[in-house]
Amino acid sequence: MERVSPALRVAQFFFVLIGTALLGNVRATTQHAAASTSATVAINFALFVFALSWIAVLYSLVSSFVPVIVVPIVTLVLDGFATLFTVIGAIVLSAKLTTVNCAHWGSRPSDWIAFGSGDTQKRCREIQAGLVFMWFLFAAFAATLLFAFREFRRGGGSIGRPSMSQIGSQLGV
Repeated sequence: MERVSPALRVAQFFFVLIGTALLGNVRATTQHAAASTSATVAINFALFVFALSWIAVLYSLVSSFVPVIVVPIVTLVLDGFATLFTVIGAIVLSAKLTTVNCAHWGSRPSDWIAFGSGDTQKRCREIQAGLVFMWFLFAAFAATLLFAFREFRRGGGSIGRPSMSQIGSQLGV
């Protein structure tokens, strides 16, 4: 299990990196006159989720390779928030995108999330790709949250429990 968690952390790093690049490009190429407010808010929230994920991933990566700085409750809280916000962000983007075919966007409402740049099809595909990496990131965070919870329950928390040998020696057995 000690090798699974660092591998997941490295995978999270690449998912966050690629997702940030894709949705950051969508945000950078937004033409505000053509973009709806709700579409801009959804993209901004997704970028906030990736920023929060950067904090969780970088702390966890460093603590995976430098065990001296490990604080299990911090890892648990960061993974919990990252998992929660990642699934919320992925659901929001999925609801706003509502498509699997970016080539046929003619019948979409005027506030569709992919409208807002000079190349609607490119923007739609970038949002789709960023959304896929956000779902991958959610799966990776859910797995590492499970590992962090198990580590916390195993005794990595701030309150240690006595072992059976300590109890037996105190009772005089």
